[in-house]
Amino acid sequence: MSDAPSNTVIRTLLAQHDLRYSRPRDIILSYFREADKHVNAEGIYSELKKRGHNLSLSTVYLNLGVLKEAGLVREFHGVGGESLYDSNVSRHYHLICKHCNRVIDVPDGVTVGETPTQFRRRAEQVSGWQVDEPNLNLYGTCPSCQH
Repeated sequence: MSDAPSNTVIRTLLAQHDLRYSRPRDIILSYFREADKHVNAEGIYSELKKRGHNLSLSTVYLNLGVLKEAGLVREFHGVGGESLYDSNVSRHYHLICKHCNRVIDVPDGVTVGETPTQFRRRAEQVSGWQVDEPNLNLYGTCPSCQH
């Protein structure tokens, strides 16, 4: 991902997805486009508040729902079932640590077409994680929590 996009880029992106421009959508999309992120609504709200943006938590939730439905952010569930949002909307899988809640994308080199056991073993080889259960998301223990 690149640095925060210009207002024009966000307006064009929203229009391409049949969404009208709004300041909250601009702020939230700009935040996601800074870098690949896996974050919950409260985390987004807190970070935007630190940056001086005056959005309510309900506005963040509402706009995340709209952006998700339009395919501009992706929702998945973390260890405790909480909704997390991903700036990478392409089809991909996640490794989620059960201990520290760290989330990373499954690294390149892991083939989705493998059997679940092969997929799990390859994900472990490539990432260094211990995977408990292959699913849409892979829950396990990250290298830092294995010690």
